[in-house]
Amino acid sequence: MSTPRLTRTASGHYHYRFVVPAELREAIGKREIKKALGKDRAEALRLYGLVDQETERLIKSARAQGHVGERAMIIRKMRMAGFSAQDIAAVAGGRVEPESTLDEGLSWFQDGLIWEYERAEELGKKPAVSLEAIREIGKKQLPKETYTVSSALNHYLSLKTTGVRARDLALENRVKKVEERLIAVIGKHEITKRPIGKLTRAEARSFRDHLSGQMAPASVKRTIEIVSPAINTMIKEHDLDMKNPFSGLEIKGAANSRDARLPLSEEDMKALAPVMEKGDTALVTLWAVLRDTGARLGEVCNLRAMDVDQAGAFILIRPYGDHTLKTKNSERNVPLSPAALIALVGLSADLPPETPLFPRYAGARKSEKASAALMKRLRTVVTDKKKTIHSLRHRMKDLLRNTNCPESLAREIMGHSEQSVAFNYGAGHALKLKREALEKTW
Repeated sequence: MSTPRLTRTASGHYHYRFVVPAELREAIGKREIKKALGKDRAEALRLYGLVDQETERLIKSARAQGHVGERAMIIRKMRMAGFSAQDIAAVAGGRVEPESTLDEGLSWFQDGLIWEYERAEELGKKPAVSLEAIREIGKKQLPKETYTVSSALNHYLSLKTTGVRARDLALENRVKKVEERLIAVIGKHEITKRPIGKLTRAEARSFRDHLSGQMAPASVKRTIEIVSPAINTMIKEHDLDMKNPFSGLEIKGAANSRDARLPLSEEDMKALAPVMEKGDTALVTLWAVLRDTGARLGEVCNLRAMDVDQAGAFILIRPYGDHTLKTKNSERNVPLSPAALIALVGLSADLPPETPLFPRYAGARKSEKASAALMKRLRTVVTDKKKTIHSLRHRMKDLLRNTNCPESLAREIMGHSEQSVAFNYGAGHALKLKREALEKTW
């Protein structure tokens, strides 16, 4: 376990220390997170994991707040100024008694906001809170909540969290990049402060056109597929009276056509055999398993010794630890060809059950390294950019269809649908049917 935030004093005591990034200190309320972990190293490491997990939760929560609305900003400032939860609830409910302690406190609070506003203007900076919001405090009430494109993206991010640190960080970076691009094209105020209902179709088209000049149509589509669902979720969640300007936005060249990714042909496979079936044992084995099962690269890269059933000649594709599957239907058993079984047995010999068969490529996003290594080999023979390692999966779909495999069974083999055959007839019979279908493709 990596422990970059673990320190040890001269007296032998272990401490957890993390300096909070400057931009998150206001949200977290601390400059540094410190925790004594004791002198016993084993116990310190156990506590370290718990404290680090909580720290990551705080960081994520603070980052998710991002560009908060003015109502949230006012509430945050009220808490920092010493107002209790009951005080804030009273203000939110319009229950502030005239000449009460709370009434007087709000007057002092408003004076402070006015000073901050004027100070920001003197320094040429944009005030954190608008005059409209400050006036609402003067009326002893909170400003209305403002839902923005930024808050929609943050909410989308919170819903997509998996709990797997590497995956969540990758998604967080993607969403952050999308927001940065939106700000660059549409404007910071328009994305982070302006009510989402004022977003226009013209702005959505402008964003699409800007992206189209910088990236491939498929990449534009993937970017829009973050923005549009985020806005849809916000509309449904808060019953907003608006249409999603990004809904149905056409992207030239990004249609889901059959030739977006082409399967590898039999001629390709024959030409690739001498290249793919020699050299690095891990890559040779990956190729054999991918070729004969149609499984996803990430699924195969994360196989452990215990996931290879030698007696039954099949692999168990299932989540564990930080390893997740694409969908819940991806969990399945897939029969192995004789060649794939021999290759996997060779890798798993004498390994403890939970040991990864492909340690270089097991773990969150590490399958990308395997993809790069396999693609380097593939490109020495196949130059068509529409053909990639994932084309093996398309090839298997076509082979199953061309050998009259029932669609429902093919979908179970590929991990596209629930394992209903196993549910209806038992796991053993389901595996037999899968093997019979796959044998026709080998």
